[in-house]
Amino acid sequence: MPKLTSRARKDLEALPPPLREKALEIINRLDDEPARGKKLAGRLKGKRSARLGRSHRILYSAESGLIIVLMIRARKDVYR
Repeated sequence: MPKLTSRARKDLEALPPPLREKALEIINRLDDEPARGKKLAGRLKGKRSARLGRSHRILYSAESGLIIVLMIRARKDVYR
């Protein structure tokens, strides 16, 4: 399983149960599919964003086989 930052753990715990279950499924699949998320540009270059439904995103980095989930936030807040 990918490593979660303390921010990502707090974000995961704050999600409603159905969304939390889906987030865990996506996070567990990141080991097998590290390129699953969209590559980001600008100040977030080097990071990726995986969709969690219509309203939330999982922001993570995938470098040299190590996946680190940085945060799980609403789409309007995650890119700030």
